[in-house]
Amino acid sequence: MMKAFLVLSIFVALFYPKVMKGQGIGNYSVSKITQNQGLSQGSNYFWHEDDKGFVWLTGNDALNRYDGSSVKTYNLNYFFKNCPTLQQGYGFAEDEKHLYIGSTRGLYIYNYQLDEFTLIDIFKNKFKTKTAIPIGFAKGKIWIFNEDYQLASFDVTSKFVKMEAKIPLERIKSVHIYDSESNPFYFRLPFLDKNQNICFVGKKSLVIYHLDSGKIDFPLKKYWEDSDITFLSSTYDKQQDALYLGTLNDGLFVVNHHYKTIVNHLKTFQDISNIAVTRNWVVLHKRPYLKIFDKNLNLKKVLDKGYERAFGFNFDKIGRLWLCDDGQGQVILDFRGAMLKNNLDTEDSLLLSFKKFGVSSFNKLANQKILINSAVIFDPKTYTAKIFKPAQFGNEYVSRGSNYSYPYSNELWLVKENQGKAYGEVLLFDKNLNLKTKFSFDVAFGKYQSMAILPNSNPLFSFSNGLYFLDLNSKKFKKIDSLPDKNPFFINILSQNRVGISYLNQAMVLVKIESENKYKVIQKILPNVQGFYIQEDKKKQQYWVGTNQGIYLLNKNFKTLKIFDSNNGLAGTYIYGILLDDFGKLWCSHQRGLSSIDTQTHFISNFDKEDGIQHWDFNNRSFMKAEDGTLYFGGVNGFNYFKPPLKFNAFYQPEIYFDEISINNKRYIAPNGLQFLKQIELSHNENNIAIKVLIKDLENGSQRKLLYRIKNQDNTWRKLPKKTPLNLNSLAPGTYVIEFGIEDRFNGSISHQKELTIHIGKAFYQTFLFWAIIGGLIFGGLIFAFSRWKFIQQQNHFKEQLALEAQRNKITADLHDDIGSTLSSLQINSAVAGKMIEKDHIKEAQNVLKNIEHQSQKLSENMSDIVWSLKPNNDALMTLSTRIRNIVSDILGSSDIDYHIEIDEIVNTEITDFSIKKNLILIIKEALNNALKYSKANEITIQFKSIKNEYKLEIKDNGNGFTQENMIGNGIGNMKRRTQEMNGFFEIISENGTCIKISIPKIRD
Repeated sequence: MMKAFLVLSIFVALFYPKVMKGQGIGNYSVSKITQNQGLSQGSNYFWHEDDKGFVWLTGNDALNRYDGSSVKTYNLNYFFKNCPTLQQGYGFAEDEKHLYIGSTRGLYIYNYQLDEFTLIDIFKNKFKTKTAIPIGFAKGKIWIFNEDYQLASFDVTSKFVKMEAKIPLERIKSVHIYDSESNPFYFRLPFLDKNQNICFVGKKSLVIYHLDSGKIDFPLKKYWEDSDITFLSSTYDKQQDALYLGTLNDGLFVVNHHYKTIVNHLKTFQDISNIAVTRNWVVLHKRPYLKIFDKNLNLKKVLDKGYERAFGFNFDKIGRLWLCDDGQGQVILDFRGAMLKNNLDTEDSLLLSFKKFGVSSFNKLANQKILINSAVIFDPKTYTAKIFKPAQFGNEYVSRGSNYSYPYSNELWLVKENQGKAYGEVLLFDKNLNLKTKFSFDVAFGKYQSMAILPNSNPLFSFSNGLYFLDLNSKKFKKIDSLPDKNPFFINILSQNRVGISYLNQAMVLVKIESENKYKVIQKILPNVQGFYIQEDKKKQQYWVGTNQGIYLLNKNFKTLKIFDSNNGLAGTYIYGILLDDFGKLWCSHQRGLSSIDTQTHFISNFDKEDGIQHWDFNNRSFMKAEDGTLYFGGVNGFNYFKPPLKFNAFYQPEIYFDEISINNKRYIAPNGLQFLKQIELSHNENNIAIKVLIKDLENGSQRKLLYRIKNQDNTWRKLPKKTPLNLNSLAPGTYVIEFGIEDRFNGSISHQKELTIHIGKAFYQTFLFWAIIGGLIFGGLIFAFSRWKFIQQQNHFKEQLALEAQRNKITADLHDDIGSTLSSLQINSAVAGKMIEKDHIKEAQNVLKNIEHQSQKLSENMSDIVWSLKPNNDALMTLSTRIRNIVSDILGSSDIDYHIEIDEIVNTEITDFSIKKNLILIIKEALNNALKYSKANEITIQFKSIKNEYKLEIKDNGNGFTQENMIGNGIGNMKRRTQEMNGFFEIISENGTCIKISIPKIRD
């Protein structure tokens, strides 16, 4: 930035050695309407502002309508009733209800109420052409002409067409834009004058048609007869009843007083291709120049760039100049300036230089003048600029942010960093910019950042190496040792001899100046935030801090009250400058434009390119409040200045209107037009609604916000984005009242303007009759269902009895088979043991007793398994998975075999049948006992899984396996039998050990 500033300074010195004066028109703004905003085409040859608040623009492909914020293109068939779509239009006229547009097919009539076009054949087959170009509305008729200058009238009440006259002018070669001669007719269109006579401008004469008498006059005929004057352009000033005529070689002619007098002006001005006139200005176009005169034809401004292809000049009702930049769209010049005035829309080369180099500093001077970048003096009253370069500067120039204005004396302080020298200088100027004195400082202080002067205090300076004060008596700089931190960024003056000093990469500190040379740190401000600037609201005893994370509002004790950032509507969060205005608003510049915050309501308003900001990005420390309350903010492309409070001009009253409504993706036709629509009645299946609602305001439409809410359902106002319809999908039957309003962007208030009630009817199934029938059917169904339920209950009870009997039988069989046989064996073995003892066969008796012990143990285990299987699974200690793990531990725990158990816990809740649980336990026991006795394995894996519709049990060891020949005992047979009882499938595989696989269906007969 420093390098750019030096370039600017040299640029100013070399090319602008004298005072540069503007030519009197001051600041103006330029806006555009292009295809990006919705124009169908960039070439718009005919322009018209109607009385309804729209601007109409013709293109080769379609007709366009502009409401101030959006463009509507009429290129769809449904807009045109029994006629082809309108492409290139030629001229406009209007009455109270309709708009008339000329074309080569005839006269198109636009119905505002129905938003539709019809076509009238004015010049029928007996004429060479069907072209109809409207002139205006008078005496209840639309007046029309064609290429042959045949004049016709169309009675808007009776729809009667009458041929009125043949105007004696040379035939128009072609109305097509690309086939016209070098002197096209549309630069000198006929018009209705103040007395409702029609004036035709030919190439070399004027013709007046009197509507009352039907006579034709040739005013000032003798003046033209002997001359070789060629008319290129014309326009009529209805307010002054004056006709302006632009010529090829003879300057400008003004005809006054009912075409009786004529004055020749600007005689050396040649090739005047376009003219536009308004209350204050006369604009003449001679490619590539656009020259602006006052009404006395004193030249005020020459615009010489960007107007090479311009034509079709027209002033609207508020004095803005509209012109077509051929191929690019419409350009709008507002000579009142933008709401946020800037340096971009000017021809002053000094001010335009800031567009290239940016603006980094402002200083107040006497007479409300402003010093910009320490190099240019700007006068906001006249919008003029001149160079500031005191002789004392030599060849050195001051750097960014290097100036300071003392508000109590209008003295100017400038810091001069002498490149390559061991010292810099501070220059003090009086209010007349005469040098008073100089002060030297050591370059070892580092780069200069900012300065401030408190009343009755020495000037305070921040350099990159620390803070210094200037002793005015000794003219020496002295470092402030009590403030040792480096990189102080900005000195903010507060009340009570306090300053807020911001630092790069650390928190701002609050400092009290207790005496000339004593500075005390009171506290840190926002310790964990990089604060840059602070403004004090003395009335509210609050502080506003601009940071790299948005705006912080602090109370009198510097505690945070509220944070403003992107989360609550602030457009930018890296703050470059803040200022409190005189009307209760805080203004801040940032990387996304400018914003204001209402200090009372905290309403945020953001300002962007449509408002005239110089660029999205602004510059640090480039902000100032002038004595009259005007605020200045500098940025990368120049500067903005404005005097609060801001408000919209109100020539055009904003109006909300319905553009289009679609129901289930079909265009809704309102018999009396959408603008009179208050209520829509729809059936139950017509519940997908899209409402395209817009704001009409030709001056401020693009800057207004449209809001909506659904009354009595959601009282929250919501923003409706531009050009986006309000979509209400799948609405339930009922009544919906939708309100539309416009938000005041300066205070957040909402003006409610339009209301639409939508009633969605009920379907037959939502009516009382339908539910009466349904109620009867339900009642009958309930009676039938109850009867059926009783029957099923009886069936279920019978089934339960059968199931209970089956369970009893199974228990009985188990007791008989497993326990009964064991008890019988115990009885026999006990008798045998007794007899052996009697016979003193002690050793044999001991063997029998051991057998009895073994059988008793087995009987106990079987009893335990049966009792466990009969218990419900409401005890975690009795779950199937726990039982299996306990069994495995009991059998294999004391062996040398490593075992692994994997069980899906879901089986605990899924398997409730006691017989299945018992069979699973007995199968696992049998398999583990066999493996322990015969396999010689050192590892066994047990897996029990729940898979889809079945349970999978797999017991696998790494032992020696078996063959069919060496299978002994009943163990495998018992496992197969128990598997069959569960309707399962049993498989045993002997390969690298033994694997037993059992699958049990979850659903069994």
